[in-house]
Amino acid sequence: MSVKSLLQIILFLLILLIIGGIYMMYFYTEPTIEKDIIEKNQVNKEVKNNSEQELLEVVQEKNQGNINNQTEIKNNPVNLEKKKNIEEKNLVVENNTSNLKKKNVSEQIKNLTKEIEYITSNKNGDIFKISAKYGKTNIENSNILDLEKVEGIISSKNRSEIFITSIYAEYNYDNQNSKFYRNVELKYDNKIITCNNLDLIISDNIAVAYENVIVKDESSIMKAQMITFDIVTKDIIINSDKKIKLITN
Repeated sequence: MSVKSLLQIILFLLILLIIGGIYMMYFYTEPTIEKDIIEKNQVNKEVKNNSEQELLEVVQEKNQGNINNQTEIKNNPVNLEKKKNIEEKNLVVENNTSNLKKKNVSEQIKNLTKEIEYITSNKNGDIFKISAKYGKTNIENSNILDLEKVEGIISSKNRSEIFITSIYAEYNYDNQNSKFYRNVELKYDNKIITCNNLDLIISDNIAVAYENVIVKDESSIMKAQMITFDIVTKDIIINSDKKIKLITN
């Protein structure tokens, strides 16, 4: 056999070996890989199921422990006594709060006076009478009486009467002065003065009206920031930085 023939035979066998190797790798190795993947997925599934089962058991044990603890607390005389003491303390606090509220309401009712009336006079002999539906002593100043639904009358032998009404007022025991506020109205002769606030100063024989002051009579309407009304002469002095608005009929 020549060398050339021998080389041809070796080359042919080598080709067969390569072809056979490729065949084995393609037809036998791939199923093995698929089998490994399937087995791996199965293992992961089992591990997951085991983990979920263990977690479920832990939760069940915890819930059972809570139930046991609650049962133990409920059945434990010491814990029951503590719970009872706490409930008793809370009840005492609630009762004290309720009694304090009742006391405050009772004091307010006790301090409240109905249908009150005060009469004072000035150096000229003018008589000032103030009456109210309700009255009580001011919390901050015991010399002041807080009044509600107020009516006042200033009368004189030589002049016509002056009437004052308001929702609220403050009467001072010391100087007999009064402060009217909320829907204040002063009437005399044919004139009406309305305002938010009116300070009646008996010693000076004046009444000072301020905030939304309106003076009306049969022929005109005047609006001002502040006015001073002389209760003796009934003259009006306008004290206003703003322009006075006068409307005549």
